[in-house]
Amino acid sequence: MIDEAVAAHRSGRSSAPTTYLHIGTMKTGTSFVQSVLSRNHEVLAGEDVTFPGNDRWAMQVRATRDVLSIKGKPVDGAWDQLVRHIHAWPGRAALVSMEFLSLASADDAIRVVRGLAPSRVEVILTARDLVRVLPSAWQSMIKQGRPWSYPDFLASVIDPDGGPAPDAARRFWRHHDLPEIARKWVAAVGAPHVHLVSVPPSGAPPSLLWERFCSVVGLDPSRYDISQDKKSNFSLSYSDTELLRLVNRSLGDDFGGQSRKKWATRFLANRVLRAHTGDATAEDRPTLDAEQHRWAVQRSEQDLEKLHTLGLHVVGDLDELLPVPRDPDEPRTAATPQERYPDRAGEVIAALVKRLAQLDPEAPAKAHREPPRDDADADLDDEP
Repeated sequence: MIDEAVAAHRSGRSSAPTTYLHIGTMKTGTSFVQSVLSRNHEVLAGEDVTFPGNDRWAMQVRATRDVLSIKGKPVDGAWDQLVRHIHAWPGRAALVSMEFLSLASADDAIRVVRGLAPSRVEVILTARDLVRVLPSAWQSMIKQGRPWSYPDFLASVIDPDGGPAPDAARRFWRHHDLPEIARKWVAAVGAPHVHLVSVPPSGAPPSLLWERFCSVVGLDPSRYDISQDKKSNFSLSYSDTELLRLVNRSLGDDFGGQSRKKWATRFLANRVLRAHTGDATAEDRPTLDAEQHRWAVQRSEQDLEKLHTLGLHVVGDLDELLPVPRDPDEPRTAATPQERYPDRAGEVIAALVKRLAQLDPEAPAKAHREPPRDDADADLDDEP
């Protein structure tokens, strides 16, 4: 049964600012959008819109942890603080961009809408085709300390019950089952208030995604600085990602917490390996072979049929979520990373990373021995 807050939202009986919830999904230009919003507070205010939190949107991260009961740093009261900020805004709208809201259960989504009442809630769901999402999601998991090889990751996503890494499949589909994510929010706010924004095809200018996003919120896209900055997401080559995976494997589960985040992720991945990213050739990237590509197309066609039935407001084109035809001359992903970086390289670098953590004067005692969290929500590792 729909509660009073949801009923009021659907009827439009609201005097509070409209709240736009950009909930992801992940690896769909969310970091780009958040970077633009963070740098343009004054421009947004000039259009009567607030983007809460000048601290790299940490307020929104903490509020999401709080309302979804995500494990991690203490965040009691963070959601209420965000809601108070939104309700106190004298302008027409507030923007929240936090992709972990896509992890909300059906009950979570209702609770979010109820908590924001009397503000009307509009949900923005950015989406990208599977062929581009899969390699990006694998690399993101490796940066977070996961040990799964790319072939094992793909096999498990394609066959969650029979693959060699079922936890990888569970994490991936929790983040990227687009029809299921959309269904939960449609139940909470109604289909006309869920706006699916398709990420443009490769080669399109970044301004196109921003223009589509702005069309939902009612912003003038030309007023904003959308240049990429050093905090924007970046991609490593396949070889360097594989090296990082070998390091993760050698570090083991007893090396976790802040030490892993600081030295393996921020230092090794984001500084050392990132410095060589520009040297990576176009061939040094994970791809899908012909059979895997056919599966991605079939899965995407099934998802699009489900999305059509939900009656969402689509900005862009749902057909952009269909993978482009595979180049018949594109080779199957080769094992070149293992040839470039053998197991021994991972073991040596892991030993150095552990030593750095031991020598770190800022690290709390035994922090380097803290095991990594084993819940799906531990992926929120980019929190400032």
